[in-house]
Amino acid sequence: MVSQTTGRPLDDTGEPTEGPALEIDPEGRAIELFSESPHALASSPGMGMWSTILRYPESSEKETPAMLVWLSPEATTLPAHVHMESTEVFRSVKGELTVVVDDSPRHLATGEELTVEPGDPHYFQNDTDDFVAFEVEVPWKKTIDTQYMTAGLDHEGYFGTDDGYGEPDFVQGLLLAEYVKEETRITIAPKIVQQLLWASVCRVARLTGRSAMDDRYLRDYFWESNVEQPDI
Repeated sequence: MVSQTTGRPLDDTGEPTEGPALEIDPEGRAIELFSESPHALASSPGMGMWSTILRYPESSEKETPAMLVWLSPEATTLPAHVHMESTEVFRSVKGELTVVVDDSPRHLATGEELTVEPGDPHYFQNDTDDFVAFEVEVPWKKTIDTQYMTAGLDHEGYFGTDDGYGEPDFVQGLLLAEYVKEETRITIAPKIVQQLLWASVCRVARLTGRSAMDDRYLRDYFWESNVEQPDI
């Protein structure tokens, strides 16, 4: 298999940098899904994640929101969370994806899928030495919003040091948790503790100009200007 290197951050002239890169199979199922999407490739270099939006329906549409996600071997593991009313469906399209449900790891080989029921604490990770790609049908569009907000802030240097890349800090994590609280709850701390932090830390953060979402990061132009796109 001949792989293609892509997904690197772009410099101010539009040229790829030596930042984190994505290795893809140009004839694999993941790139087939990508080619069917009208959206650009996005990335969070500091978290080792790349993604594209497969479906982001308007409020009048009944389609389920969905993303295609790649994880590097060093990808960040996101905190466990539960969805209140909706399921979340994971389908591995390249490699073995690990989805941990209620502290029990489920290993999804290429082509396998798993439905996580409402109320089940879960998170995903890459336990392999290669890139893993998966399709995920998410409960609502705000799930996509949070990933793209994190990725956009990472590209603009909000998380790293010395103009590098990094992971969301404590305050951004709180803002994102508050943003999705109506349907998704982060299980890392009791709800009452999170509510107190939202009322205090998040209030101060918003007064200083921080936010949970910026629509700029949902626009394809932003990603085409900041991330090397696959040659398909």
